[in-house]
Amino acid sequence: MQIQRSTIDPILRQFFDHELAGKAGLSRSRIEVVERRLRECLEAEAERILVTGDLEILAAERQFMQDGEVARTMHADDLVFILLLFVCDPWLRDDPVQRATQLRLAEYLTGHLLVARLVDREQVGCPLIDIRVAIDTEKVLRRSRAAVPKRRPQ
Repeated sequence: MQIQRSTIDPILRQFFDHELAGKAGLSRSRIEVVERRLRECLEAEAERILVTGDLEILAAERQFMQDGEVARTMHADDLVFILLLFVCDPWLRDDPVQRATQLRLAEYLTGHLLVARLVDREQVGCPLIDIRVAIDTEKVLRRSRAAVPKRRPQ
């Protein structure tokens, strides 16, 4: 399979521009929050997922620019590992609607990376499975919470 080597920033810009197209109000705001949080996650968690060579590149980039350096220098396969962190606590939002939006967009973005051939499924197979499990687990938990009748005050 021919993989395109694109950095994370244009991938995210294209993906979120598409998701935001035609959206307004709360729907748009929720998507914007997810993008902002994902970019925060990228910058905060990069050291946990990058290999030594990439960490050296990142350190050099940080000497010149201090904003968005991970998204500018790292690639789609790195994004898969970040998405795995992004669909788990502490990165998941407490608000159930925002949490659902975050999980939905993470699922769509993961699919986009595969369909657009930005990652090789065989090289990132394990984190892809872990992302799927985390998203499915959250969906089950959300359904079980919704099924529990709320108590009325006495």
